Order: sequence, then structure tokens, then C-alpha cells
Amino acid sequence: MTLSRASRDRLVALLALAVFAAVLGALLGRHEMWRDELQAWMLARDSGSLAELWRNTRYEGHPLLWHLLLLVPAHVFASPAAMQALHWLVATAATAVVLLRAPFSLPARVLIVFSYLPLFEYGVISRNYALTVLGLWLACAALAGSRTPWPAVAAAVLAANASPLGVVVAPALGAAIALTPAWRRRRVLPLAVLVAGVALAAWQCLPPSDYEHAREWVFSLSAERVAFVLRGYAVALLPVPAGGLHFWGSSALLPAYPFSAGSAGSIAALAGVIVAATVAAVAHAARPSARALAAWLVGAVSLLLFAYVKLPGAVRHHGFLWLLALACLWLAAADGAVGRRRQNLLLAPFLVAGVWAAAIAAWRDWREPFSGARCAAEEVRRQGLDRLPLVGSADYAVSGVAGYLPRGRVYYPASDRVGSFIVWNLARARQDALTQSEVVAAAAARNRGERFVLLLNAPLAARLAGGCRNVVHCGPAIVGDEELWGYLCGGPGAVR
Repeated sequence: MTLSRASRDRLVALLALAVFAAVLGALLGRHEMWRDELQAWMLARDSGSLAELWRNTRYEGHPLLWHLLLLVPAHVFASPAAMQALHWLVATAATAVVLLRAPFSLPARVLIVFSYLPLFEYGVISRNYALTVLGLWLACAALAGSRTPWPAVAAAVLAANASPLGVVVAPALGAAIALTPAWRRRRVLPLAVLVAGVALAAWQCLPPSDYEHAREWVFSLSAERVAFVLRGYAVALLPVPAGGLHFWGSSALLPAYPFSAGSAGSIAALAGVIVAATVAAVAHAARPSARALAAWLVGAVSLLLFAYVKLPGAVRHHGFLWLLALACLWLAAADGAVGRRRQNLLLAPFLVAGVWAAAIAAWRDWREPFSGARCAAEEVRRQGLDRLPLVGSADYAVSGVAGYLPRGRVYYPASDRVGSFIVWNLARARQDALTQSEVVAAAAARNRGERFVLLLNAPLAARLAGGCRNVVHCGPAIVGDEELWGYLCGGPGAVR
């Protein structure tokens, strides 16, 4: 029996999905999670009720959905690998939507899902952003084929309630829903529900007044800030990493911040050309489709403005311009506004760079530790030191150790608290000024001569190490500030 071309393509797409799932599973098994991944796990694990989870997440600046999904596995399983399993399901589901529903050529679909952002940034790294990606792709599929606006609205609300970037791109999805011709007579109530769902997500993102990060709204013009934002989006569009261990967030095309004297202007110019050319090319391709063009322009402006005035961000944030470009080309293709050949020409440079970057990231993460947290936790447990008090500094660097220890708790001298997850408030702002001498003194005073384990992300100075013995060293790591040292201090058995 001879299969039709559509049937063959579907079989190949299913095979690609199986390969993606296998590759992602293998990479997740090797990946050492860093602090931002484990923060969500610890928030869910160490919250005894929904009310407590709500209180504990107020300093996250994120909607609650990902933490809610983690609540049950975090109380059932001791290992944060359970979170990686859940993330594998979400990322694989998002991949399935692209491979089986996107109106791109089969080679393009395969290259899309094996690009850097879907495979590594929103696949290997277990964060809430993968839920937003899933919501975005589901919205595209619904916009392309649903008879009613409700599936697209539900997907857009899912995207918004998964991450702040979902809130930022929600107006683009709203514009597409509003301009879908078949829904014009029945769009008022669905759009009202969308606005309410996005407003709920935005409200959940509002942090307390003493939140430490991205505190200000910036409306004045700064060449350095313009360069930083444009560079970020250019790197996400063409994510060709520089060589070396610390590839994450690096670029072979554009130097990283802090910029050298006088270089901000040239970096802004080069990055601006990349971003402007992308915006223009996608807009030109999408222009026959009113909803695709509107979604692209509204979404691109929303992302660029949000990055400048509020959160300059990192690759995981900037990558949403890449995702939005695909989403708008998806809508344009569904409306017959852009053919396969033109799609392939538009996508080619981004997919070539993306697949190359994914290969480098996967190879590096397979060979080198992403963070020292898992290694440090394993060493502490192997040596039986997890029964002793743990003291950690810098808090952001060592908190992941608590995530890998069942019910792990660390004393953080910067904020003078015992816990696992970090509370991102101004009370810990003294972190940057805290010296090793102060950390050791605070730990010794708290433990009153008893033994404790001191976790640091730099070696303990020789003049302070007289009463401590180095028992752990994990790294160097891809996340440079998560190379960790552990010292057994205090008590008669801890002499050097």
C-alpha cells in the first residue's frame, strides 16, 4: 500500500517527536538544575497549603500556575527530578503541536523544534516559560482551525498565567482573536474573558513594595540600556554562542554587557539592524493577513517596550520575539498570505543559527555541570553532613543545594533567615557587601561552637580557614557563580 504524502509527513513528524522526546529526556537526566529552576521546586515543596504558597511566591514576580502544578509532585516525590519529568511532558506537548499542526514545511518544523530555544532554553531548563510556549502554540493552532474563539482564548489565558512574558504577548493574541473574520459576531464575550484572565495573571505578578528586582520604570533614554535590550533580542534571534564553558547567554556576534568604553552605540547599531530587519521581514510577509500583521506589530512593540522600561531580561525573555515571529508566520500561512518557499527563506538564517546553538548547548551541558548544586548536595549527603546545620553565601548561588536535599534548609547570613528558597526582598540587599569574615562570624555565633557546614561560591580565604576543613568542591560550572565549595567548621573534629 502506497502512503499519501500527507500520511508520510505525519509519520516522519511522529518519528521526529519521538526523537525529540528521547533527546530531551536524556539531556534532562544529565542536566544539573540551577537556582532559578530549583527556586520554584522549593517554593512548592516547602509550602504546606495554597495560602502559604501564595504568601511564599509574592516575591517571584510570576503568576502562580507553574507553582500550583508543582505542588502535588513536590509533596509526593523527594527528588526535584519529578519537576523535570513534568517539564518534559510540557515541552514535549508543545513540540507535538508544532510538528503536527504548524503550517510550515516538514523540514522547517523539525528544525524549529530542534532549535536552541525550544530544545534547550524552554526544554532542558525547567522553568514556567515552557507552559507559555505551549499556550502560544495551542493558540496558533486554534486560530488556524477552530470554529469558535474559545480554544484560542483558553490557550492565551494559559500562556499569560504561566509567566510574565505570557502577559506581555497576550495583547498580540488578543489582536489576532479580534481580527479573525469568522469570529467577528461572537468575539465580545471571549475577548472580555481574555482580558480578565490576563488581568488576573498581571495581578499575580505584582510584587510587594520591597521587591528587590526591576524596581523602577525607566522612561529616560539611555544608550547603554538601548544597546543591552537590542543586543538581547538580536542574540535570541541568532543565538550563536561564543566558545568556552560559560556559553550560556554569550554571543559570537555581539559582546556581552558590561560594554567597553564607547561600544554601546556600535553594539546598539548592529543589534538594531538585526532586530529591525526581522521586524520588517516578518511584517512584510504577514501584511496580506490583517490578524497576523496586527499580532506581530502589537507583540513586537510590547516585548521591546517591556524590556526597556521594566525588565531588560535574559535570553529566556528575549526568545519570545523569536517565538512570536513563528506564531505570526503560522497565522499568515494559515490565511494563505505566505507560501512554503517564502517561509523557508525567512526562517533559514534563524533555524541554522538555532540548531547550531542547540547542538553546542546540548554538548556542553552533557559534558560539563550546569551548576554545582547537585554535586554539592550529593557530597554533603554522602559524607553524612546533611545532619549538620548548613550556612550559605552567596544565597543566590548556594540555594540550589537546599533544593537537591530533601527538606534542605540553609541559614542565609545576608537576610538572617533559615530556609530553602530565596525571598527576593530588600532585606537581602546587603548580600553584595557581605564579606567572608562576616559570614564566618555570623555562622560561628549562630552555632555556638558546634559543627556546621559552610557553603560558598568562592574559596574560603586562608586567614579564615583555620577552624574549617574543605570537604566539597563542585565545579567549575556553566553558570559561573555556581561553582561551590563546602567547609566543615567548628567543633573539635573540624580542625584543619
